[in-house]
Amino acid sequence: MTIRTLRTCLAVAMLLLTAAAPLAAEDQPAAKGKAARAPKAPAAGLRTKGKLKPVDINGAAKNELSFMLGIPEELAAKIIAGRPYHSKAHLLTRNIVSPEVYARIKDKVVAKQSGAIR
Repeated sequence: MTIRTLRTCLAVAMLLLTAAAPLAAEDQPAAKGKAARAPKAPAAGLRTKGKLKPVDINGAAKNELSFMLGIPEELAAKIIAGRPYHSKAHLLTRNIVSPEVYARIKDKVVAKQSGAIR
């Protein structure tokens, strides 16, 4: 290799290392005296223009239902056991959730229809 090629490779390596240093620092856990960052949501792509996407009660997993809706896992399991739903109002009419819980989550859920639901 020529000296010019070696210098170019060295310059590229230096640039990559300096660019990677701030990224590596973000992955480090917070120091004892500093406040910890808030945990990230489990599912990627759940935000659209600052708002959360509604959770599909016919297709969401139990941990997604409980996390996104702020309900206990037992209630999420009850929602899953009652599937399929033709509309989100069936959560209330089938006595899956109480009226208070339904009023709190009704804007956060949808009941998407698949070809299997009739």
